[in-house]
Amino acid sequence: MTSQTKPHILIVDDDEAICMTLSAILQAEGYQTTQATTAKEALAKAKGQFFNVALLDIKLPDMEGTQLLARLQEIAPETKKIMVTGYPSLKNAVEALNLGADSYTMKPINPAELLKTIRNKLEVQQQAQEMTREKLVWWIESEARSAQASNFQEFLEKAATLLTDFGVTKNQAKTYIALLSLGIASPSEVASLSKIRREEVYRIMQQLEKQGMITRRPGTPSRFTVIQPEIVLQHLTKTKLTAMREEIERLEPKQADLLSRLKTITLPVKQPERSVELISQSDEEFRRLTEMAGNAEHHIDLMDSLLNLKLAYVNHPRKLAQRILKSVKLRVITEKGEIDPPLSEILQSAKTNNNPPELRFVEKLPFNLLIVDDKEAMWGENNANNEDTRSFWTNDPTQITILKTSFESLWQKSSPAEFQR
Repeated sequence: MTSQTKPHILIVDDDEAICMTLSAILQAEGYQTTQATTAKEALAKAKGQFFNVALLDIKLPDMEGTQLLARLQEIAPETKKIMVTGYPSLKNAVEALNLGADSYTMKPINPAELLKTIRNKLEVQQQAQEMTREKLVWWIESEARSAQASNFQEFLEKAATLLTDFGVTKNQAKTYIALLSLGIASPSEVASLSKIRREEVYRIMQQLEKQGMITRRPGTPSRFTVIQPEIVLQHLTKTKLTAMREEIERLEPKQADLLSRLKTITLPVKQPERSVELISQSDEEFRRLTEMAGNAEHHIDLMDSLLNLKLAYVNHPRKLAQRILKSVKLRVITEKGEIDPPLSEILQSAKTNNNPPELRFVEKLPFNLLIVDDKEAMWGENNANNEDTRSFWTNDPTQITILKTSFESLWQKSSPAEFQR
C-alpha cells in the first residue's frame, strides 16, 4: 500500500442494500470498495486482486463467515479481516480469533467506531510492510548500541512505547532495552541509564527474569543480560494471544449464568409510571430505539440524519422494519441530501401500503427525535461525531406534548421529497 493508492476494502454481505450503504460510508472517507454477496464471489475477487481490508458478515448463504475467513487467510494473509455479525456470541468470537480475524465487530454498526478500527488496521498493515519483526529486532539492537549518544532517552521512550504493545509495562520495557544496550549490567547501572529509581529496577528485573526476558549471570554482585529480542518478542506475542483466548473462553460459561440471574431480579417497589431517563451508552440507545419501534402500533414521528436512516436499515431486524412500513404511519424529517438507492427503493415500494411513509427535508435538524404513538419519546443532540453525545427517553405526557409540538412546527416548515410531490 502506498500513499498514492487509496486503500481497497472488500465488503461481503448477502444483503446487497447493506453492501451499498457500507460502501457509501467508506467511499465518503476516501476508500475504494468492492462488494460481494456470497462467499464464492468474495473468494473469486480476492484471488484476482489485493484488498487491504475485508469486512465479512458471519452469516452467508453458501458458507459460514468463519469458513470464508479461513479460506481468505490462505489466499490473502496480509489482508486485514474484520468480522461483522448481528448474532454475537463468544463462541464465534473465539473461532474468529483462532482463524486469524484481526477484529470482531457487532451490529449495531457504529460508523465512527468502524472507521476508527479500519484506520487502526491499515496503520498496522503499513507498519508491517515498512518494518517486519526482524527489522524491529535489528532496529532495537543497533540503536541500543549507541547508548551513550545524546538522543538515547528519546530512543528509549520510542522503543519502550513499541514494546508495550506486546504486553509489558513502560518501565519494564525501558529496563529491558537499557539492559540490552549495556550487554551485561547490574540493576544500579540499568537504573542509571534508564532514569528509573533503583529500587523499582530491582523489582522489575526480578519480574523480567520470571518472564524469561532476562537472565542472571553468576557472581557477586548480581549482573544480568537479556534473552535475544527475537525470542522475547515471539514469546510475548504468544503469551498475549493465549491470554486473550483464555479470557474469552472464561467468560462464555459465565454469560448464561449471569443472564439467568439478572432475569430473576424483581424490584421491591413499583417503578414510577412517568419518568425521564438519561441514556449515555450507544448500545443501550440502540436497544431502547429498537424496543420503542417494536412497541409502535399506530404512528411514528422521526427526526434524524440521512446517515442514521441508512444505518437503521443496516442494523435493525428486517421483520421489524417490514412490519413498521406496512402497518404503522411513519413521518420522517431529515436533512437535505442525496438518498441512496436502497433507502429510495424502500420508500418507493412502501407507497402502495395503506399508510405510506412520508419523508420531508429541512436545511438543518435542531436535534434527533423519535416519538412512538404519543406514548414515549427519545431525543438527543444531532452530532454523530461527538462521542459524548447523550440521549433522553421519556413517557411523561407533558414532555411528549412539548416534543410533539416541536416536531409539528418543523414539519410545517419542511419540504416534501421529490418522489412524494
